[in-house]
Amino acid sequence: MRVLFTTWASGAHLVPMVPLARALLEAGHQVRVAVPSECAAAVARAGLVPVQIGALPMAVVRAPDAPRRPRGIWPTDWPVRPAALTPEQHGVLRACGDRQVRIAEAMAKGLVAFARCWQPELVVHDAGAYAGTVAAGALGVPAVGQLWGSAAVLRLDRQRLEGPPLPGYARLMRRYGADPAREPDLWLDPCPPSLALPSRARRLPVRFVPHDGTSPDETPSPYEVRRAGAHPGRSEHLGHPGPSGHPGRHAAASNGRRGPGGGPRRSGPVRVCAAWDDAGGPPEAVRAALWAAETRGVEVVRVGSAAEGRPPAGPLHRVLPGCRALLHQGGGAAVLAAAMAGVPQLVVAPRLEHQLNGARLARAGAGMYLPADALDATRPGARAAGARLALDLFALLEQPSYAAAAHALRRETLAMPGPDKAVRAVTRLAGPAV
Repeated sequence: MRVLFTTWASGAHLVPMVPLARALLEAGHQVRVAVPSECAAAVARAGLVPVQIGALPMAVVRAPDAPRRPRGIWPTDWPVRPAALTPEQHGVLRACGDRQVRIAEAMAKGLVAFARCWQPELVVHDAGAYAGTVAAGALGVPAVGQLWGSAAVLRLDRQRLEGPPLPGYARLMRRYGADPAREPDLWLDPCPPSLALPSRARRLPVRFVPHDGTSPDETPSPYEVRRAGAHPGRSEHLGHPGPSGHPGRHAAASNGRRGPGGGPRRSGPVRVCAAWDDAGGPPEAVRAALWAAETRGVEVVRVGSAAEGRPPAGPLHRVLPGCRALLHQGGGAAVLAAAMAGVPQLVVAPRLEHQLNGARLARAGAGMYLPADALDATRPGARAAGARLALDLFALLEQPSYAAAAHALRRETLAMPGPDKAVRAVTRLAGPAV
């Protein structure tokens, strides 16, 4: 069977698709990954075959300012209550959807041309790559959407989330002979059920499989801990799951000294991880919180732009098993990596999807959440906000309820079906003869 994957960006868009692509290859199917030329190297590094379908103009890719910094208070379950949103908030969502349609328009010609030549029996696309549904509709084959770890199935291609297709998207579908009402036949969803919002879409839970964007053979980070942490509420480090998916056992004894917030300190360092995706690095308040934690004896391990000029510690999923908390923006990959590690999370969320993930984590008791816009950008204000963030971070380290909820989230995540089960589900969509 020939399966065509497509996405418009590497990183968080490509990474969730890699495990299924590899599982399909192992099952004997043919796989190609059609991407803009700037993503081809990332596909090849993942051990997959890229197909270049042209470059995306930067003007198309650049996100409008409003969706990047949404103002005002949004309902924590806004994707399932669009009627509760203001006209201005619907305008933000419309700007996001129109941007994704422009990206789909830039991809569609090359993607459909290759698809008509290669004749795949199935198209798998990331949640924001609407061109994948266009190509599947043009060929009359099933389409599968790959979610990234968001709490919701976001239909930004729809007017007001639940209405008819956006006009530009409808025109694009008709241009290639596809039905504008066509939707993916199945969504692959790595979000743990306790974090997910309800949806009428047909979803298949698929366990998150960590991947650092290179190859199946990954070198452990120096921070990876192969010791154990096991019972919620105890002073123990979390273990890295072995082949069976369960951690080993190791209890860290207290040495009688006091920890960062006055509680018993472990014999080893109290370690937290700070991960940031934006090129500019964390806000000043986040930097102040990390500095405050370090002055109290906490070891801060930095990943991504949070490393701030220093070599990053390593892939996030290999750093987290040695940490007792994660401070980050709330991106789906980071949320799922921390869920797999059983680590409580402090989310300082700059964007809508980040805020949604943070709110769901807080609701599950596995973390805390703050919109980035709530932080004071002035220097004195940033110091005060940093002190409050540090107190939140210490609460995650000290209050057993957060560790207990994070462990429960880990168990739930590990119980989800793996990519091998997804292979059987997606190939059945193409018909019993496949």
